[in-house]
Amino acid sequence: MRRGIALSNILEQLQNELNFIKNYTNSSLMISTTSKHALKFRVLPRRVISNTALSCLMINDIEALRETIFYFDGKVDSIYVDVEQKQDINLFGIARKMIRHSNLVAVKPNDTTLESCDLLIRYQFNDDLYDKKVIVVGTGNLASKIAVRLAERQAKVFIKGRTLEKEKSLVNGLNLFLPKNTPHINSLKEKSLSMKADVIISFISGQLSDETTLYPYINDKTLIIDGGINNFSNRFIEQLLSANISIIRLDTRIALAYQMLNKDDYTQMFFNEIFGQTEINNVKVVAGGFIGVEGTVIVDNIRNPRHLLGIADGKGGVKKYEQITESERSKMRKIKQDVPTLD
Repeated sequence: MRRGIALSNILEQLQNELNFIKNYTNSSLMISTTSKHALKFRVLPRRVISNTALSCLMINDIEALRETIFYFDGKVDSIYVDVEQKQDINLFGIARKMIRHSNLVAVKPNDTTLESCDLLIRYQFNDDLYDKKVIVVGTGNLASKIAVRLAERQAKVFIKGRTLEKEKSLVNGLNLFLPKNTPHINSLKEKSLSMKADVIISFISGQLSDETTLYPYINDKTLIIDGGINNFSNRFIEQLLSANISIIRLDTRIALAYQMLNKDDYTQMFFNEIFGQTEINNVKVVAGGFIGVEGTVIVDNIRNPRHLLGIADGKGGVKKYEQITESERSKMRKIKQDVPTLD
């Protein structure tokens, strides 16, 4: 590394990570960044899922990124790279030009965080959020997404922002696209509430300055989630723990599998065997969501069809039985002749 960070400072760390992941059937590297102020290079906790090991690095320096990619390319099966541009450095833009041998996979850490928070809450409440009162602290990306997700799960969601103006702007925006009969999201400051929250989630980029305003909404059954990491002061945490109130620092390993779904066996099977369009016995056939022109035969599986679903109407739908022409019935018969297992 020519500038920014001395090569000698990270080369040993890279070797240690490679030694670890090479012990597993599948070896992978994950490179991410953060919107917060961070060091130029940092080794994060390692991850293991099934037979895949992940070495995780946070990089905010172009030269460190290039050196790391050069070191690992071809030595690991896959390199997962953060596609969210939170800093001036474009990790994915650089990686796609450099990686030639390993498999490059774009990842969205914010989505992993969202899925982890959602799964944690579903687990804690036995997948029943109906009428649960949830306070979401923050008005940014993650706060907005989890608010919508939980409202769609029929929770009563309240937004706490730095100002009433921010709360109202976000609430109005989110409610615009919520499904019609979904409980509306509300501003915490606008409501005169005498309630206790079932869940309080914080997704802000720093420490919450007015955390004491949350006390009236907390009782011994309230679950508090620090999603932004270090959003709460030591004193606040000590007080909660002394009152036997559950507080959890979100661990995004919960949804690590989400980032790897594109390489999951079922996902690959779907694209390789179910999804697509082809011809069988000179008849056009589609499956897996492909929209065919009018008269195209729709089946359940493009590689190994077992079920004939109908005839495409050319508008994204399936023709009713009485709309099917004799020519189209002939197409279905031809396919059944060619594929005896088709029902």
